[in-house]
Amino acid sequence: MRTLSATALLATAMLMLAVGAQAQPFTPTDVSQPLRGGHENPPVVSDGFGRFFANVIESAQGVQEIQYQLRYDVADGPSDVQQAHIHIANPGVNGGIVAFLCSNLDALADNDCPASPGVVDDVILPEDVLAVAEGDPAVTIIEAGDIDGLAKLMLDGATYANVHTIDHPTGEVRGQINPRTR
Repeated sequence: MRTLSATALLATAMLMLAVGAQAQPFTPTDVSQPLRGGHENPPVVSDGFGRFFANVIESAQGVQEIQYQLRYDVADGPSDVQQAHIHIANPGVNGGIVAFLCSNLDALADNDCPASPGVVDDVILPEDVLAVAEGDPAVTIIEAGDIDGLAKLMLDGATYANVHTIDHPTGEVRGQINPRTR
């Protein structure tokens, strides 16, 4: 189990206040780096920011669900946020969508994205995990429904969260989940 340093806890608390949402009980075992425009590929000039928290719930049978909380402040208007996802990729590389966090565009997400500043609290279940393949010829990175694999990739720092807006449809803010030191 990870412990957060006092600096990380203070930064998280400040972010929660800055986003304007009420603090709720949440015990993250996995947190992203701050979601910023400069983390996008290519980088985006944006005043937006956010944070992704996750808690992997396991049993003897394996990962049951991944509880998450996504917080963001990226837009001026209520319809600017279009969708948010978890992608599989290393820092600075774009990757395939493995799970929807929220969407105002299609029915693949269980949640609509709230107006900014926004908070999405939900869970990822096995049926929410999408297959991801990369390369030519395509090599499968993860099979649909493989929540154990998603949890492992998240804990290994090989995933990122990002929020897409009308102004930046390919992503306005991004943060690597559980970033690893290189």
